[in-house]
Amino acid sequence: MGDVLQLAGAAALGSRFRRLSEKLVAQASEVYKAYNVPMEPSWFPVMYSLMQESPLSVSTIAEITGQSHPFVSKTTAQMKSAGLLVTRPSELDKRMQLLSLSDKALTMQPVLEKQIADIGNALNSALNDVAPDFLEQLGAVENLLSQTSLLGLIKQKATRGFRVIDYSPEHRDAFYQLNKHWIERYFTMESSDHASLGDPENYILKKGGHVLLMQNPDGDICGTVALIAMDDDCYELAKMAVADSEQGQGLGAILGEAAIQKARDTGAKKLYLESNRKLAPAISLYRKLGFKEVDKPTPSPYARCDIQMLLML
Repeated sequence: MGDVLQLAGAAALGSRFRRLSEKLVAQASEVYKAYNVPMEPSWFPVMYSLMQESPLSVSTIAEITGQSHPFVSKTTAQMKSAGLLVTRPSELDKRMQLLSLSDKALTMQPVLEKQIADIGNALNSALNDVAPDFLEQLGAVENLLSQTSLLGLIKQKATRGFRVIDYSPEHRDAFYQLNKHWIERYFTMESSDHASLGDPENYILKKGGHVLLMQNPDGDICGTVALIAMDDDCYELAKMAVADSEQGQGLGAILGEAAIQKARDTGAKKLYLESNRKLAPAISLYRKLGFKEVDKPTPSPYARCDIQMLLML
């Protein structure tokens, strides 16, 4: 079969970086021994940070190295036990401990600096032979993942070619059918449904509301959401539906986020919605979008409503 992680391609990028890291750490331990530097490879980010500037707090070291606060805290405790760090309270905040290199660490600093230079020269030479742009490309990957998450990248890829558009009369039937299909799957169409779905122009748009639609790469309407004006600073989020064929791609969340942004752009202060507790995925989506359940619900025109939620914009 060969290297299964290479076979998995980009999906195994994290696992390959971990494998590479483990290999480098193991080989770095040999280098430290060869240079008679009594420290663990995992301590290097803290050591190098304090070689550049001192004193520093754990929080500052975590920030400039990009490592987690708990990890840096654990590392500094180990280094302090090894006699490489000393601490003192901050003059500005006595609760904050500042870290500096100990006399022992300062004594070994010249040897460590030579080791760092030797490792850098050796790896730069090797990388120039096999992957000249590796460090630049690694930086690009780090920047990419600092701007968006892996899940975000998956959603972007999954929804590529889909776009949110404004409603126009030619979309009336799609708006009606998508919502009718969704309602009748769980409930029964009510008079309020027929009024709003059959005539969104007069029932929603002319009363100050908005209808947004999701269009798939083929140009077909596959999702809907509406903002129904309630008063000067509040809309009702309603008529959200996604076609069965496009489920599981995060389109509902994209429609919800687009509706929230539309409400903000119009100066609204609140978004209100009504739903039913048995629609667990929908309720979960609303909570992720920031909606919270209303403690004292008001009478609803829909018999199926048993939960009301509010989002402050």
